[in-house]
Amino acid sequence: MEPKEILQKYKHFAVLGVTQNTYKYGYKIFKRLIEKGYDTYGVSPIYNEVDNIPLYKSLEDINAPIDVVVFVVNKKYAFEYVKQMTDIGIQYAWMQPGTYDDELLEHMKNVGVTAIQACILVETEK
Repeated sequence: MEPKEILQKYKHFAVLGVTQNTYKYGYKIFKRLIEKGYDTYGVSPIYNEVDNIPLYKSLEDINAPIDVVVFVVNKKYAFEYVKQMTDIGIQYAWMQPGTYDDELLEHMKNVGVTAIQACILVETEK
Protein backbone atom coordinates (compact mmCIF):
# COMPACT_ATOMS: atom_id res chain seq x y z
CA MET A 1 0.00 0.00 0.00
CA GLU A 2 1.30 3.46 -0.91
CA PRO A 3 1.89 6.10 1.79
CA LYS A 4 -0.96 8.32 0.54
CA GLU A 5 -3.36 5.37 0.66
CA ILE A 6 -2.40 4.67 4.27
CA LEU A 7 -3.02 8.31 5.21
CA GLN A 8 -6.40 8.33 3.45
CA LYS A 9 -7.63 4.96 4.69
CA TYR A 10 -6.47 4.95 8.33
CA LYS A 11 -7.09 7.48 11.09
CA HIS A 12 -5.61 5.94 14.27
CA PHE A 13 -1.84 6.41 14.66
CA ALA A 14 0.64 5.71 17.43
CA VAL A 15 3.98 7.52 17.33
CA LEU A 16 6.97 5.82 18.96
CA GLY A 17 9.69 8.09 20.30
CA VAL A 18 7.66 11.18 21.14
CA THR A 19 9.75 13.80 22.92
CA GLN A 20 9.26 17.20 24.53
CA ASN A 21 12.10 18.61 22.43
CA THR A 22 10.29 20.67 19.78
CA TYR A 23 13.26 20.41 17.40
CA LYS A 24 13.18 16.61 17.21
CA TYR A 25 11.20 14.54 14.74
CA GLY A 26 9.37 12.63 17.48
CA TYR A 27 7.74 15.89 18.53
CA LYS A 28 7.17 17.25 15.03
CA ILE A 29 5.54 14.08 13.71
CA PHE A 30 3.30 13.70 16.77
CA LYS A 31 2.08 17.29 16.48
CA ARG A 32 1.64 17.13 12.68
CA LEU A 33 -0.61 14.07 12.86
CA ILE A 34 -2.73 15.73 15.54
CA GLU A 35 -2.95 18.94 13.46
CA LYS A 36 -4.06 16.90 10.43
CA GLY A 37 -6.94 15.42 12.44
CA TYR A 38 -5.66 11.90 13.06
CA ASP A 39 -6.37 10.15 16.35
CA THR A 40 -2.77 10.14 17.54
CA TYR A 41 -1.26 8.44 20.57
CA GLY A 42 2.29 9.15 21.66
CA VAL A 43 4.58 6.49 23.11
CA SER A 44 7.60 7.36 25.22
CA PRO A 45 9.28 5.43 28.00
CA ILE A 46 10.76 8.75 29.21
CA TYR A 47 8.02 11.39 29.13
CA ASN A 48 4.52 11.32 30.63
CA GLU A 49 3.12 14.14 28.50
CA VAL A 50 3.86 16.56 25.69
CA ASP A 51 2.06 19.92 25.58
CA ASN A 52 -0.41 18.61 28.18
CA ILE A 53 -1.22 15.57 26.02
CA PRO A 54 -0.70 12.32 27.93
CA LEU A 55 1.78 9.80 26.53
CA TYR A 56 1.92 6.04 26.95
CA LYS A 57 4.85 3.89 28.07
CA SER A 58 4.14 1.19 25.46
CA LEU A 59 1.75 0.32 22.65
CA GLU A 60 0.08 -2.17 24.97
CA ASP A 61 -0.91 0.66 27.34
CA ILE A 62 -3.07 2.36 24.68
CA ASN A 63 -6.70 1.41 25.17
CA ALA A 64 -7.87 2.52 21.73
CA PRO A 65 -7.67 1.19 18.18
CA ILE A 66 -4.35 1.70 16.39
CA ASP A 67 -4.08 1.27 12.63
CA VAL A 68 -0.51 2.44 12.02
CA VAL A 69 2.57 2.73 14.23
CA VAL A 70 5.07 5.43 13.25
CA PHE A 71 8.64 4.54 14.20
CA VAL A 72 10.77 7.51 15.31
CA VAL A 73 13.10 5.42 17.46
CA ASN A 74 16.52 3.88 17.11
CA LYS A 75 16.28 0.52 15.37
CA LYS A 76 17.76 -1.23 18.43
CA TYR A 77 14.38 -0.68 20.14
CA ALA A 78 12.29 -1.58 17.12
CA PHE A 79 12.14 -5.35 17.58
CA GLU A 80 10.35 -4.99 20.94
CA TYR A 81 7.82 -2.61 19.40
CA VAL A 82 7.25 -4.98 16.49
CA LYS A 83 6.51 -7.71 19.04
CA GLN A 84 3.99 -5.43 20.74
CA MET A 85 2.40 -4.74 17.35
CA THR A 86 2.01 -8.43 16.55
CA ASP A 87 0.64 -9.14 20.05
CA ILE A 88 -1.99 -6.42 19.57
CA GLY A 89 -2.66 -7.17 15.91
CA ILE A 90 -1.40 -3.96 14.29
CA GLN A 91 -0.42 -4.56 10.68
CA TYR A 92 1.18 -1.31 9.46
CA ALA A 93 4.48 0.23 10.57
CA TRP A 94 5.47 3.60 9.13
CA MET A 95 9.26 3.57 9.11
CA GLN A 96 10.85 6.99 9.21
CA PRO A 97 14.22 7.30 7.44
CA GLY A 98 17.03 6.02 9.65
CA THR A 99 14.82 3.84 11.85
CA TYR A 100 15.30 0.54 10.05
CA ASP A 101 17.73 -1.75 8.28
CA ASP A 102 17.34 -4.83 6.08
CA GLU A 103 17.34 -7.18 9.07
CA LEU A 104 14.45 -5.33 10.72
CA LEU A 105 12.45 -5.11 7.47
CA GLU A 106 12.90 -8.85 6.89
CA HIS A 107 11.79 -9.59 10.44
CA MET A 108 8.70 -7.43 10.02
CA LYS A 109 7.82 -9.19 6.78
CA ASN A 110 8.24 -12.58 8.46
CA VAL A 111 5.84 -11.69 11.29
CA GLY A 112 3.20 -10.12 9.03
CA VAL A 113 3.88 -6.42 9.61
CA THR A 114 3.82 -4.23 6.51
CA ALA A 115 6.51 -1.54 6.51
CA ILE A 116 5.83 1.80 4.85
CA GLN A 117 9.20 3.41 4.10
CA ALA A 118 8.61 7.13 3.75
CA CYS A 119 8.85 10.36 5.70
CA ILE A 120 5.44 11.07 7.18
CA LEU A 121 6.23 14.79 7.46
CA VAL A 122 6.77 14.95 3.70
CA GLU A 123 3.68 12.87 2.95
CA THR A 124 1.40 14.95 5.19
CA GLU A 125 2.72 18.25 3.77
CA LYS A 126 0.83 17.87 0.52
